[in-house]
Amino acid sequence: MTAGPEDSQTAPPPTDPTREAVCRRCGTSCHVAVPAGDLGSVVVPGLHCQFLVADSGLFTCAVYDRRFEAAPWCHTAEQAQPLGYLAADCPYGAHPEGKVALAPEALDRVFGTVLRNLRAWGVPTYIDRVALLRQLESRTRRRWALDPWPGDPERLRLRPVGLTLPLATSARGGSA
Repeated sequence: MTAGPEDSQTAPPPTDPTREAVCRRCGTSCHVAVPAGDLGSVVVPGLHCQFLVADSGLFTCAVYDRRFEAAPWCHTAEQAQPLGYLAADCPYGAHPEGKVALAPEALDRVFGTVLRNLRAWGVPTYIDRVALLRQLESRTRRRWALDPWPGDPERLRLRPVGLTLPLATSARGGSA
């Protein structure tokens, strides 16, 4: 998994507008990546910081001006790059172990591995829980819950709830 509070910087440097202009607003650094075998760490839609906001295909931070105060797990690009917390092709600096955002079909092929890893390792408490649960329900047709991880206040345990949900039906009455 990626960044945790113990990795964050205590006194961030002032924001440099020229440096900020480099950002593509892809949101990758704000997503938790999950190991998926040979593909490395993949971005899971819905598994992102609770302060990440999507707007017209671009991402922003709802608390950007005070992010290091409100989100102590946040990193500067300089801190995140050598740790592989940015996109593998990030303009702030490529890293061979950076996060990879897969096309939906490619993510579908490795989602079993991703889900097993999420269940084995848990997820950080700082994520947008509603977004993650919505994404998991959509992908697995099953309801999920997030519970405290025994002995670790920074992590949540993912567990299935109840039975598999029925497939959505189309207007013609068939399966979607």
